[in-house]
Amino acid sequence: MVFIRKIKKGKYIYLAKVENKWINGKVVQKHISYVGREINGEHIRSGTLENTDVTKVSIWAPLLILNSVAKEVNLSEILGEHGEYLLSLAYAHCLDPKSVNKMEDWFARTDLQNILKIKEVSEEKLYNALDSINEENLSVIQKKIFKSVTEVYDLHPEGYFFDVTNVYFYGTGCSIAKKGHNKEGKNKPQVQIGLAVTKEEGIPIFHKTFEGNIFDARTLQDFLVEFHDLNIENVTLVWDRGVTSEDNIIDAKRAGFEVICGLAIKQNVQLKVEEMIKEKNELMQLKNRVRLKNTIFYCIKEKYSYGSIKGQLVLCFNEEKARMNREKRIDNIHKAQEQLKKRKPLVEEMKKYFNTDDTINENKILEAQKYDGYNVLFSTKYLSTEEIVKPYFEKDKVEKAFRSLKSILGLKPIKHWLEERVKSHIFICYLSYLLLSLLEEKLKKTEISSITALDKISTAYKVSLRNKKNKNSFEKIVTLSKEQETIIKAVDKNILKPKCSD
Repeated sequence: MVFIRKIKKGKYIYLAKVENKWINGKVVQKHISYVGREINGEHIRSGTLENTDVTKVSIWAPLLILNSVAKEVNLSEILGEHGEYLLSLAYAHCLDPKSVNKMEDWFARTDLQNILKIKEVSEEKLYNALDSINEENLSVIQKKIFKSVTEVYDLHPEGYFFDVTNVYFYGTGCSIAKKGHNKEGKNKPQVQIGLAVTKEEGIPIFHKTFEGNIFDARTLQDFLVEFHDLNIENVTLVWDRGVTSEDNIIDAKRAGFEVICGLAIKQNVQLKVEEMIKEKNELMQLKNRVRLKNTIFYCIKEKYSYGSIKGQLVLCFNEEKARMNREKRIDNIHKAQEQLKKRKPLVEEMKKYFNTDDTINENKILEAQKYDGYNVLFSTKYLSTEEIVKPYFEKDKVEKAFRSLKSILGLKPIKHWLEERVKSHIFICYLSYLLLSLLEEKLKKTEISSITALDKISTAYKVSLRNKKNKNSFEKIVTLSKEQETIIKAVDKNILKPKCSD
């Protein structure tokens, strides 16, 4: 009988093909051939590259580091019974969003069978995994994930950014896809996604999906409950003016949070702004200059009560933005003039700039230019001007998160029409962005972004081979470049070291 025998030499365990034979009335083991080694309990077959056939080339290194990040925060366990299938979808989103529609084919081209220990994926198994994420358990899962992340990464967030974005739909079959307000002015079915991220790292804390016709300001109420349950003290919430309402600020204060937010220039706020900009020369002084990463603001601050809430109001002016807004408006008016000459209707926004005889209304243009370049901020906490202005205008962490969700992760117009499937699809995108943001933390010292890093190591394949003579199957890793090694070791310095069995 032929079988594989383990032979221990020092700290290594070798594998040999042996055969039992009867010789002189005794069973004697005859060595046939050396077939490899045992590493981490796995049999690694040997073979020379001569006389071999390549049987498979697998996507390996990008999945290896994504899985290392996921394992560190126990994502699979937190996600439950279908955790590894959900992770396979998240990894696919990170590396190749288009592949999600052909998951079975993509899975076959990867090393996920070994990395995630799942033999295969099928449409049925993936849908079962998606259906395991529902309204009841989504909140609990996200809290568990963030708790694990804060412990592993030793996070002490002092601020959260909160914002809302919209995602459009193909068709009208989904019950939560409804026409509503959006920045692009499109009249299409959409859903709203609220997202909160940590101020410093941009790591996602929580997300929720809303019907498309819900105003941004109403979405915050649900988040305040989730924020409060995180039991984190001395935190400031930062949000855009679309979320601002007196009720939201009051509720945030009751929940124990300070607030920095934008205010729309209207009603009482407009009267205050008029008063503050009367002396523009006083505003444009060196003492009022606030330098941000990519731009400069001139800011003045005064005590102010927004409704019943006492705090500070900061008027900010950006000269470059004022010029750009003004020129863009004039360009659009000229385009509208050409439309009128061709007897074509104007979009609603441009009608106000023209008189009934189609001549330009100069007074309306001057009126529109009045607040170009101005922003109004409100803080419930008494802070320096820079402490209010910088967090608000450098809240690109949440905007970057939305850009990732919509582009890198393939969260484009959604085709799924079942409400729960839509929400679970968005959750997978959220999970993918979480992995990318954690990977970004790991790569800080390399100054390489997570997306760039995944791209740079995408050519680090695992190659499966079969020896033509002894029929042994074995695997080789494509030789890594210095940069690829640096990236992988930045994620986990021991990730490339084989651990041998004793």
